[in-house]
Amino acid sequence: MGGRSGSATELIGRVTAERGSDDVAGTGWHRLPPGHAEAVVTRDADRTNSMTRRLAPLAVGAVVMLVATLVATLAQPPEDPSLAAQELSNTVTRTDPAQAPPPPPEPTPEPTAEPQAAAETTEPTQPLATRKPETAERKSTGGGQAAAAPRKSEGRSAAAAKGWTRAGGDEFNGGLSPLWSPYDSEGHAGNGRRTPDAVSVENGMLVIRGDSEGNTGGMSWKEDQRFGRWEMRARFPKGDDQYHPVLILWRESGGKENGEIDFAETTSASPDVSFFLHYGSEQEYAKKTLDITQWHNYAVEWVDGRVTGYIDGEKWFESTDEKTLPPGKMHATIQLDYFPEGGSPKPTEMHVDYMRIYR
Repeated sequence: MGGRSGSATELIGRVTAERGSDDVAGTGWHRLPPGHAEAVVTRDADRTNSMTRRLAPLAVGAVVMLVATLVATLAQPPEDPSLAAQELSNTVTRTDPAQAPPPPPEPTPEPTAEPQAAAETTEPTQPLATRKPETAERKSTGGGQAAAAPRKSEGRSAAAAKGWTRAGGDEFNGGLSPLWSPYDSEGHAGNGRRTPDAVSVENGMLVIRGDSEGNTGGMSWKEDQRFGRWEMRARFPKGDDQYHPVLILWRESGGKENGEIDFAETTSASPDVSFFLHYGSEQEYAKKTLDITQWHNYAVEWVDGRVTGYIDGEKWFESTDEKTLPPGKMHATIQLDYFPEGGSPKPTEMHVDYMRIYR
C-alpha cells in the first residue's frame, strides 16, 4: 500500500461494505474509533509486514538463482562417452603389468663346480625348439644309409697350406665321375668279393660298404701320371677290424717293383692310421694316433726325388731315398679291403668327401 494512510482507510471501507459488518474479524485489524479518519495498525502487524517486505527480495533472488542453476544444469551437454572410454583406457594402460618395468633380477648363486666340468656332465638346458640346427659333420648310421647332415667345413688342407694348383679330381656331387672304374672281381688276396654294388654316392660323398659276408668294394682313377699331388677328405666310421679302408697311389703297370703308396691305411676299429711306401719287397712307413671316425684331409705329394705325406696340412711322412720312389706313372684308388681273421665281419663303411688332384 506504499505506506499511505488513505489506502488503508479505503480498504477497510470496502471490506466492511462487502461483509455488512463494522468489524474486521480475526485479522489483527481493529475498528476505527468514531470520528477517526485512518485505521490504526497494531505494532505486531507492522513488524510482520516490515519483515515480509525485507525478506521478499531475498526469497525472490534465491528462487531466481535456483531456477538459473537448474536451467544451466539441464542445458549442459552430456559427458562425451569417448572421452570417458579414453580415460578408462589410459587407466588400464598405466596399470597393465606388461608395461610395468621388470623386477630386478634375483642374485645368481655362486657355482659349486668348475664350469668345464659342468659342461661335460650336464645336459643342455636350452629348449629343443630354440636350439640351433645341427651343423656338425655328416654322420653315418653304421652299416646303414649315410645321414644327410652337412659338414661344418673342409678343415685344414695341405693344398691350402702349400698353395697347390688344382688340376682335376671328383667332388662326388651328383654321382661318380666317368673317370672312375669300380672293381668287379675277387677281393684282396682272393678274400670275399669286390662288387660295384658296394659303391655309391650319397649326400655328396662317396660311400663304400662291406657286408657280413665279405662283399665290399673299391675303384680306381683311369688317368695315370708321373708326379703330382693328391688329397682326399675321408673318415672311417667305427666298424669291424677285418675291414681295411685305404687311400692309395697305384702303379700304372708292372709288379711290386714299380711301387705303391698307401698314404692312409687303417682298420675300421683302429685308433691310428699308417703311411706305407712300398718298393719291391720292402717298405717305409709311419704311424699316427688319430680319431679316424672324424673327417680328416689325407694328402700325398710326389715330386722328383721326394714323397711326402700330410694329414690336415701337417707333414707326417717323408722319404727322399731314391730307391724307395716309384719308377713309373701312378693313379689314385679308394678301397675297403677285406682281411678275414675268423668269424663273420659286421657291416662296415668308409666315406670320402672328395678326391682332388693338384699340380
